Amino acid sequence: MSALWIRALGPLEVVADGAPVPVGSGKLRIVLETLALRANSMVSADFLAEAVWDGRTPAQPGPQLQVYVANLRRLLEPDRRKGVASRRLESRPGGYLLTVAEDELDLLQFREHVAAGESAVQAGDLSGGAERLRQAVELFTGPAFPDLADVELLGPDLDALEEARLDAHQDLIDVELALGRHGAVVGELQRLVQQHPYRERLWASLVLALYRSDRQADALAACREARSIFAAELGIDPGARLRELETLVLRQDASLAAPAADGHRRIRQRLNNLPAGLTPLVGRDTELGEVCSLYRSEGCRLVTVTGPGGTGKTRLAMAAASQLGERMADGVGWVNLAPLTQAQQVPGAIAATLGLEDRAGDDPLKTASRFLRARRLLLVLDNFEHLEDAWPTVLDMLTAAPELRILTTSRRRLGLRAEYEYELAPLALPPLDPPLPPKQLREVPAVKLLVTRGRAARPHFDVDQGNARVLTRLCHLLDGLPLAIELAAAQLRDRGEAALLDDLEVSLAALPAAFRDLPDRQRTLTATIAWSYDLLEPAERLLFDQLGVFAADPTETAVGAVCEGKAGTRPAHGELVSDELLSALARHSLLRRYTDAAGERRVSMLHSIREFARERLCLLENPAAVRRRHALHYLGMAERIGPRLWGQDQVEAFRILHAEAPDLRGALLWATGPDGSTDVALRLVGSLWHYWELTGDLAEQHRIAVDLMEEMPNAALATLAPALSGTATLCWTVGRYDQAAHFHRRALQAFQSAGNGPGVAWSTMCLATQAAQQDDTVTARKLAVEALSMPHARPLTRVAALIILGLLAFYSGDIALALDLNRECVERARPLGDRALLGNTLLNLADATERDGDYDEAEQLLYEALGAVLELGGQGNVVAFLESLAGVYTAQHRVERAIRVLAAAAAYRTDRGFPLSAAERRRIDAIIDKARAEAGPIRFGLAWAAGNALTLAQAVQEVQRGRRTRSGSITDHQLQISAPPAHESVPNPAPW
Repeated sequence: MSALWIRALGPLEVVADGAPVPVGSGKLRIVLETLALRANSMVSADFLAEAVWDGRTPAQPGPQLQVYVANLRRLLEPDRRKGVASRRLESRPGGYLLTVAEDELDLLQFREHVAAGESAVQAGDLSGGAERLRQAVELFTGPAFPDLADVELLGPDLDALEEARLDAHQDLIDVELALGRHGAVVGELQRLVQQHPYRERLWASLVLALYRSDRQADALAACREARSIFAAELGIDPGARLRELETLVLRQDASLAAPAADGHRRIRQRLNNLPAGLTPLVGRDTELGEVCSLYRSEGCRLVTVTGPGGTGKTRLAMAAASQLGERMADGVGWVNLAPLTQAQQVPGAIAATLGLEDRAGDDPLKTASRFLRARRLLLVLDNFEHLEDAWPTVLDMLTAAPELRILTTSRRRLGLRAEYEYELAPLALPPLDPPLPPKQLREVPAVKLLVTRGRAARPHFDVDQGNARVLTRLCHLLDGLPLAIELAAAQLRDRGEAALLDDLEVSLAALPAAFRDLPDRQRTLTATIAWSYDLLEPAERLLFDQLGVFAADPTETAVGAVCEGKAGTRPAHGELVSDELLSALARHSLLRRYTDAAGERRVSMLHSIREFARERLCLLENPAAVRRRHALHYLGMAERIGPRLWGQDQVEAFRILHAEAPDLRGALLWATGPDGSTDVALRLVGSLWHYWELTGDLAEQHRIAVDLMEEMPNAALATLAPALSGTATLCWTVGRYDQAAHFHRRALQAFQSAGNGPGVAWSTMCLATQAAQQDDTVTARKLAVEALSMPHARPLTRVAALIILGLLAFYSGDIALALDLNRECVERARPLGDRALLGNTLLNLADATERDGDYDEAEQLLYEALGAVLELGGQGNVVAFLESLAGVYTAQHRVERAIRVLAAAAAYRTDRGFPLSAAERRRIDAIIDKARAEAGPIRFGLAWAAGNALTLAQAVQEVQRGRRTRSGSITDHQLQISAPPAHESVPNPAPW
């Protein structure tokens, strides 16, 4: 490679092959400085784009970035021959790497000089150390990396560099003072305290330098000036070190005298008993940087890393201590508190770590505090959670030793004012749908750890197209918990990924102990959780056990309605279960409290912790009572929210039910179980069947509902009729048409017997739908007209009856009548606010419009229909919209897109068990045949294979990306939901 010199610790300068190289463009300078700031490390293209455009990244930044990189390569390697790959600025998968040696970049020189200076000082060569530190400091000729000053993304990096510069300068001053060069540094220190007036260590050095220069009055004046600045601008008093120094100056204490300037004085030994990491830290780069950066906050001296058991708190603390220890003059002390059983043992353990255990008869806390008083040291207290009564020890040490920094790990915070809490979350997870391609999936932290540890069990283990979806689900099931991932990875020695996933979906207890060198409390997930559980008070345990009844993240209101606060007692009406108890469980990292996007306060547990709570629930004296309260609470929600699924606030109602879907399912499973309630089960089916229909995910609910109805339950007609009607619709959706007709007839009889006119009209309309499905057009038309004419028919029922008449006209070939009827359906549907109903009416109008030859108008109608159901959030009828869009695409000769969409729709129907009716099957087959004929067998086969691999969500995204509109035309349809005028009464939108 050609000779290179880059100066960035001041105005940017580049010299290549001995000649200055101008870097004129501002964005080109940002690219170079960003790469230099992270020299010899890969910088992702996304990160580089964010830095260059600073939050205003264009839609396709890649090509412009490539231009900048190509220009830099020409500047940095002027003699590189065309066609020869750059070794200086390499392209890597997903980013770029700038390769430079220490003597080619002043930033690397700075770091090398600092490290050499520290080593020289540790070896007793103070003069050599001062020389190297001076060289490091003098490399800065102005603000470092000046073109990055306004780039928000790189603010933390530049702050860290500035902190490192000031630390090096302060270290230099300390060494110069130790060499007796106090007179030479007074002026330098006076400039520094003017530039950085809140750095107490600089003030202390200035006071000492002035005093040793026989300027006692000036030293005292500096103490007073520092106190005045701290009080006026920060509202605090100076620290203990500066206050003590003022007293010593007044006393003219002998300890302030200058040392002998021999340049080779022996210094105290640095402490470093950090345990070596047995495995690499994977996927925690961001967290590591954030923990280290906390100590750069003004006045931060105590950080507690909290989080559930198994999140990797200890491993992160080891890595953070290793980095932070490089800046601590007296090193790092690591204290493992896990073996201790009493808070009184903590001072002794700290003293032993500091090498003070032999001082018999002394109070270990006082001994340790005296030792730490004049030292700049990081003390790590690992596993503090079971010794929380030892907090006074931490406070006493911080008070006695102003330069001490403490890092603790615990499943709960210590609760001190000086404490900065860093809550360590599980590793980041990949999206489930659509799944990431293997190349991107490997870089997601949870997957990265699984692959890294999996290779220890199976050397060639990796992510590929065949296992990407399984590994994604596996990481989600394990909550991204590092301990769980490591235990699971160990099982890959004997089991395949899919088999392991199947076992863990039954129970996470299928993860046995895998490592002998882990503490007992971490050998299994159960042991890890039990360690925290055993620290709970009785009332906290009771609440934790009852939380095992919930399937997902309940609202705090639900927790209050279901759980007892104390044994045998319930919260008063409207009162939440003790906020204190929930907070206590959160402090133990057994749950997390958060506010969701709708403003609801919720409680979240990791899968493994919830499974542990579920097992504890079974051990309660009366778990059945908890399960019954849970079912009744969610039944009340279903009956309250379900009717709203048909009207103007349908979107909000769907969101509420969707957020509670796992617990609504749990209530249904309990109600239909051996200890359940048939009445509760019927009411749940009668209230939720339309929600299930809208989601398109109803195979299990269909089976449960049919089993329930076939038992011929003896229930009140008002309860039985809606459940029968809902079960019939579920049967119709999954293609069980005869079964659907049977249940609709039973529902009609039940509604008639109950005197429910709207229900009778609805069931009549549903039977008309069944007849049309079986190509019995005469019966279908007769029943649809009958339903339409019934006086008690609700608006929804009337629109549905008109839809049937429109479809009969469409399939008979009377397109003019079909268009008229479908337009009337759309106009009647809009004021109701039912997006699913509006989507269906728009779909039918689009199909008739396409048959009439207006393909562009049909396409726009289908986009509006798709927008209606996407706003709702359900997938129930999306597949039908896609199939009709494919018909339009085929008519427009956009056959490859049509084939991909048709294939995705076919795969979805097969996967979900949603068959087409006979008439629809003929229509879709005709579209497929037309597309195949136009594309030819090769193009058709390739496009079909590509579409067959798409999820429904991916197919929708593809359709939306390829959307065409007719600019300025009224057919550029936007979703229109027209509310009725304020003076008009709103009709009941529900079918009965």
